Amino acid sequence: MKKMIFEIVLGLTLPTAIFHTQLTDLLSPEKPISKEISYSIARDTNYNEKVYDMSAASVHIIIFKVRGNKQTILWDKVYGAMQLKKYPTLSNALSQTVTVHNILDRKEKLFVTYFVTYDSKGSVMQIENGTAVSKGENKGRLTINL
Repeated sequence: MKKMIFEIVLGLTLPTAIFHTQLTDLLSPEKPISKEISYSIARDTNYNEKVYDMSAASVHIIIFKVRGNKQTILWDKVYGAMQLKKYPTLSNALSQTVTVHNILDRKEKLFVTYFVTYDSKGSVMQIENGTAVSKGENKGRLTINL
């Protein structure tokens, strides 16, 4: 008897909860927000030795959002190959702030990923890294050290 009452209560409660969630989304849809992502690119090593004369690096930065299974690129920038010793130090870093609009914070996740491609006399190595801008945060920060 208790099992039957439990099943009836569960059978009525679960659809009500699902319907309420869908109804809440329809009646008070989430308002899109803007998020800022700041990044800086700098060398953290002294590349002035002669051995680095033929070494260069390029940086590719991508900002994208994910909603369910769908990934959408929102911003994409490539800094072309430059000799390692010509990249600025952290005190003079290449910096930029990108504002991304129309993010639904409850439903979408925002990511920043970057690729650094090193080329030394034809020998190429690529490093990938990145970060997520957490829900509830309107600003993200990324430092790319070469």
